Amino acid sequence: TWFRILKLWRETGDVVNHRPTLRGRLRALDHEDIDCLLRLIRQNPDYFLDELTHLLATNEFISVHFTTIFRELERANVSYK
Repeated sequence: TWFRILKLWRETGDVVNHRPTLRGRLRALDHEDIDCLLRLIRQNPDYFLDELTHLLATNEFISVHFTTIFRELERANVSYK
C-alpha cells in the first residue's frame, strides 16, 4: 500500500525491500529425512506410501502424512512405476 511504501522510503531511502523473507510454510521433512526416504525407495522400489509412512515413523521417528511423502518424492523426481 501507499503508506507501507512511504514508511519504507523514510526508513531506508528506497521503495524496494531488500531484506530476504521466507515465503510459505516450512517443510516437514529436512534433507536428511528425504535422503532416508530415497534410500528406502532405492532398497525396495515396490513400497507403497503407507508402508513408507510406517517405516519413517518406526525407524526415524518421523510422523508425516502419506501426502507429504508423495509431494517430497515428486520434488525429488521419483517417478511412478
